[in-house]
Amino acid sequence: MRKTPKKYFNSNQLSIVKQAVSISEDVVNDHFRLTLASWKKYRYDIRTLKDLTPEEIVRDAFAQIKRYGRPAPPDGLRQQDFFRICIQDHNILTAQERESNLGLLPLLTYVITHELVHVIRFYRYDQSFQADERALAAEESLVHQLTYDLLKSITLAELSTILDYYAAHRQMVY
Repeated sequence: MRKTPKKYFNSNQLSIVKQAVSISEDVVNDHFRLTLASWKKYRYDIRTLKDLTPEEIVRDAFAQIKRYGRPAPPDGLRQQDFFRICIQDHNILTAQERESNLGLLPLLTYVITHELVHVIRFYRYDQSFQADERALAAEESLVHQLTYDLLKSITLAELSTILDYYAAHRQMVY
């Protein structure tokens, strides 16, 4: 069986990723009232498909978060968590081929904002990174609602289409 080649973002699309990250960080910063010092506590990075390891690549999501541990600093007592937001270019580009009304900037803004909200919630212990299916489903619904709340007043072409697309995801699942 032949593997389907992966679709990677081109340089123009990577520029849009950077725009989406900037917008997302701003709205998350404003919502959670983060200072520059507190932002530094939330250790994360964002990578696209070309920089992901095989275990960071999934077939059924636009992004995922992986948690890694860094060794404790010399004066620290425990290892520090580090989160990686893994953007799945191939899934996003395939969805765009299927749905012509999915603009890349609004979609990435939604996806990255959603994942940043998770990161903040994990660091604040509002949600455990490892939880049972029911708790994870409830967390996903809550984070979709928070993402909607953060983005609903943003002026960005086609963002309302994305917010409408995720409306069902904001319903609590128990």
